[in-house]
Amino acid sequence: MEKFYKPNTIAILFNEKLNESENLAIKIKNDISDDFEVFVQSVAVALQNNLPSNPDLLISIGGDGTILRCAKVLNGTNCPILGINMGNLGFLCEIDSSDVDSKLQKYLSGDAVIETRNKLKINLVSSNLKKEYSALNDLVISRGSKIRVVNVEAFINGNHFATYKGDGIVISTATGSTAYSLSLGGAILSPSSNNMIMKPIAAHTSLMGGLVIEKDVVISLKASSNEDLSISVDGFIDNLIEDFDQIDVEIDNENKVFFIRSENFENLYWNSLAQKLDLRKGDSING
Repeated sequence: MEKFYKPNTIAILFNEKLNESENLAIKIKNDISDDFEVFVQSVAVALQNNLPSNPDLLISIGGDGTILRCAKVLNGTNCPILGINMGNLGFLCEIDSSDVDSKLQKYLSGDAVIETRNKLKINLVSSNLKKEYSALNDLVISRGSKIRVVNVEAFINGNHFATYKGDGIVISTATGSTAYSLSLGGAILSPSSNNMIMKPIAAHTSLMGGLVIEKDVVISLKASSNEDLSISVDGFIDNLIEDFDQIDVEIDNENKVFFIRSENFENLYWNSLAQKLDLRKGDSING
């Protein structure tokens, strides 16, 4: 992993729905403003107006959803994210809010490394428009509020693979493999993986744990239903789609997301994941 060096300019973005996150953002700014150029914004404002300058580090205060929105703000840049968790699991966050006083300065001094995560490049092609999206977690195609079957035709590099009948489909990155895909019974990928997971939602003919598909492969999806269809990108970008609109999904070989991690992050990752998923119930083999 690449070494992280002490930043000059720091952006602090907080979840505007959590009063505690704004208070923590202001506290951090007051604590470090003598040593760094610091500005504070809500994520909502940053998404609407962009950042006032290009930071060397972005501190995200909230949970994983806040980080997903921060990744959208930083889309196409090399600025790394340091996540401070105000929520529950916080798979993407590096520090819990209760540990800020004891741990933050270590990262700001450059005693850290940069971890790279892959994103999805998503192209929506319909009869009257083309749109491109970028996802750190996942793309979800689902039905509207009424209970109707969704038919999703899935193509792999242009070859028809399957037609799923159910509630929709999820395409996730390695990062998203611990999110919605996991709740559907999908596999967990190593965070450094450049594979994708394709997992149907409540499909009548579900394909076990779904498919794990390598990079440089394009998944094309065409959905149809008797009711409204929508796509959701990272859980906060939602758009209606028409029957048989084509959605092409692939690993983005150019646009990445970068995170600040402790130098022993790779050794601790699986231990931390097991704890967050509460996988260690009962006694160990060795007692």
